[in-house]
Amino acid sequence: MISPQETYIPPERGLSQITDGGFDAPLGLDQDDESTQEDTPNAPLQEDQYGHLHGGASEFAFLHFAKQKLSSLPSMSIDFCDYPLTGSGSSPCVLPPKAIADELIRNYFDFGLSTSRFVHQPSFRESYEQLYGVNAGVGLDHGTLALIYMIMALGSHYSKVNNTWCGYSASVQFYDMAKLQLEKQSSHSTFASLQARLLFTHYLLNHSRMHEAWSIFGIVVRQAQALGIHRRSTRPTNNHIIHEYRKRLFWVIYINDRVLSSIFGRPCAIHDDDVDQEECTLANDEEITVSTCQPVSDDTFCSAAALVHYARLARILGKILGEFYRPASKSRTMTQLSESATEIDRLLNVWQDSLPPYLNYVVLPPSALSIITQRQMCTLKLSYAHASLLLYRPFILYSMESTVRKTSNLEVWVKRCHDKSIVAAKMVVNECNYLYQRGLFTRAFWMVNYVQFAAVGTLYMHSHLWPEATHVRDIAEEARAQFPVGVEGDFVGQRYVEMLDELSKVTSSPAPIPQQSFETPDMAVDFDVSTLDLTMPWSNLFFDPYVFEEYAGNETAGN
Repeated sequence: MISPQETYIPPERGLSQITDGGFDAPLGLDQDDESTQEDTPNAPLQEDQYGHLHGGASEFAFLHFAKQKLSSLPSMSIDFCDYPLTGSGSSPCVLPPKAIADELIRNYFDFGLSTSRFVHQPSFRESYEQLYGVNAGVGLDHGTLALIYMIMALGSHYSKVNNTWCGYSASVQFYDMAKLQLEKQSSHSTFASLQARLLFTHYLLNHSRMHEAWSIFGIVVRQAQALGIHRRSTRPTNNHIIHEYRKRLFWVIYINDRVLSSIFGRPCAIHDDDVDQEECTLANDEEITVSTCQPVSDDTFCSAAALVHYARLARILGKILGEFYRPASKSRTMTQLSESATEIDRLLNVWQDSLPPYLNYVVLPPSALSIITQRQMCTLKLSYAHASLLLYRPFILYSMESTVRKTSNLEVWVKRCHDKSIVAAKMVVNECNYLYQRGLFTRAFWMVNYVQFAAVGTLYMHSHLWPEATHVRDIAEEARAQFPVGVEGDFVGQRYVEMLDELSKVTSSPAPIPQQSFETPDMAVDFDVSTLDLTMPWSNLFFDPYVFEEYAGNETAGN
C-alpha cells in the first residue's frame, strides 16, 4: 500500500508553482468567467441530448470535470446506454429439473449478494420446495413466485458453467418468468414482490442495463416507503422473521440508494430525517423463527454483521455526497470543505476500526476465511475505498486550477488529499488483483467493475498531473491489463476497458504547468452538475441509446 510520503512532487512542479494564495479560494472556475456567473444553484441543471442528468459524484463526471480543466487532454469518445438482454422473451416458461434448480438456489445463497442478505433462507426454501412439490406451487402468490424465479436467475448468472439452465445468457429466461409474475400481480405491493424487484435491480446492473435498473430501483424505494419499512415498528412482535427482515430489506435498499446515487451522480431518494428504522439484529438465519430471534454472542461470526457495517458505511457515503456533491456546496469555502473532509475522514477511520475480527480486512488475510466471509470482507473493503475516493477526489480538481492562488497550509492539505486518493485507489487495485489471482474476479458483480474503473481512472488522472510519480501510472497500467479478464460478455464492463485504454493514451503526456494568476476571494465551491457542458465528448458516458442496436441479439467476489 502506498504511504502518503511516497508521492513524489519535485519543487519545479509542486503545488506552490500551480498557485499561491487564499485558503478560502474556490474549487470552481475563474470568478470572472462568464459561464461561472450563470452556474448558480438556481440555474437549470444541464441535461444531455437524451434528457439524462449526470452528476459530479460519478466517475464519469469527474473525468469530464478534469477534461474541462486540463484543456491539453484530447477529446475522448465516451458513450453507452442500456444493452438488450440477449434472448429475452424467446424462451418458454419452464422450470429446470429439481437437481439443477437446487444448484441455482445454492449458488445464490453462497455467492449472490452475500453482504446484502435480505431473504430469510429457511422461509424461502419452504416456498421453493412447495413449488416443486406435489401441488406444483398451488397457493404461492405472484410475488413469492417472482422471488423464487429471480433467485434462480441470479443463481444462474453466478454459475461457473454455461448450459441450457446456467450462465450469463441462460439466466434471462428466469428473469422473464419473474417479470411475468409481477405483471400478473395487482397494484398491491407485497413484501415478496418488493424483494423480487430489488433483485431485478441487481440483475439488470449485472446485465448492462443500468438505466432500467435505476428506474426499477425508483419503484422499489416508493414501494418500500408505502410498506413503511423505513420506520421503526411500534407493534408487538408476533412474527420475528417479518420483523427482522423488514429491517434488513430496508437497509439493503438504503445502501443501494447511496451507491447508485454516487455512480450516477444523482440525488438520493431516501432522506435520513425520514428514517427511524432500527439496525439489524446480529442473528443468523437459522436463529430467526416466527417465535424467536436469538442474537449471537459477542465476536461470534454472524452473517448479518456485514450488512450492519455496510449500512453504517452507506450513512457516511451519504454525508460525503451531501457535503461535496450537492448544489448547496457552492456556498461553502475551502476552509469549510476541508474541515468537513477531516471530520468525515475521522468517521471512516472509526468505522473501519469498529469492524469485527472476522471482517477486519486490515489485519485478516482473506485466505483464512470462508468464501462467504471473503466476499463480505471484499465488499466492505471496496466500498470503504470508493467512499474515500469520493471524499478526496474533488480536491484533485482543485489542484488543476490555474486561476486560484493557494497558501502553504492549503498546499499541504491538497497534497494530503492527493495521497489519500492514491492510497484508496491502490487498495481497490490490490483487492482486484487478489481476486484475479484467485480466479474470483468475474463478470458477475457490477460493483467490482465500477469501483476498479473509478480507481484506475483516478490513478491515470493523477499520473497525468504528476508524471514524476511513475509508480502510480505503473499501478494503473497493471490494473488495466487485468481488467478485461473480468468482463467477458459484459458490455458495460467492455466499455469501461475501452474508456481506460483511451484514457491511458490521452494521459500519457504530462500536463503543462499552469500559470499563476491572481488571488481570488472567499467564494463558492462548484462541484454541481450545472457547470457541466454535456455537449462535449466526455459527456455521453451513459447516454447514447443508439450505440446498442448493433449488440441485439465459480467462485466470485464483489457486491
